[in-house]
Amino acid sequence: MPIKSGYYANWFRNKYKIIGPIFQGRFKSILVDADNYALVLSTYIHLNPLLAGVVKQLEDYPWSSYLDYLNLRKSNISNLEPYFVLHLLSANLFESIEKYREYISQHQNMKDPLQQSYHNIALGSEVFIERIKEKIEDLGRRREIPSTRSISKYDVDTIITKMTQVLNIERRMIFYKKRGNFNRSLAIYLIKNFTSLSLAEMGQLFKMDYSAVSQAAKRFEQKSKVNHKIGEFKQKIMAALREV
Repeated sequence: MPIKSGYYANWFRNKYKIIGPIFQGRFKSILVDADNYALVLSTYIHLNPLLAGVVKQLEDYPWSSYLDYLNLRKSNISNLEPYFVLHLLSANLFESIEKYREYISQHQNMKDPLQQSYHNIALGSEVFIERIKEKIEDLGRRREIPSTRSISKYDVDTIITKMTQVLNIERRMIFYKKRGNFNRSLAIYLIKNFTSLSLAEMGQLFKMDYSAVSQAAKRFEQKSKVNHKIGEFKQKIMAALREV
């Protein structure tokens, strides 16, 4: 059974008497055009110990699969399949290993390839991204069908007004476009789930790509489940709305 990162972080802090975050951020996943970006992502992952200054030679770092890719040890990592990436370089295994080593050596100043991703949703060629965008737009269109929309319980102004009253904030703080703005994330979650506004209309309201609206609402919902303080604020707003 997989262990949730939060449980592991708590165990690790207690065992080693550490204060503060163990992981840099929450786990995220994106769609990847494997044929065009598998080699790039594999290289960037294997270069991390070198880029972070942990070692001077990648062969000195035993905690990644780099040594397994080069066939320098008997792998003890279950389900590791380096051959997909290696075969992108050559059908001959020994030749592909040497080419992989050379590729790593030639790209030691590589920047994070995920910076090229489409809204942190997908990474790939233009054709690949267009296919993903079409799927997202199709989901958006289906949400426009009345039978697939969530039942409207409140209007946008009611939600915004209740937020300003309960949280004692100004209206502009809800629409302040800044990373980590809790008020904005909460408003997106509430408006998406409890009004009849479409994703496109919400995108216009919050000045963001409509395809990112759903992702923002999901991220807030996940945070509210693990962060008790955020969950309490959400419940306070919900209680105030039920009084309307």
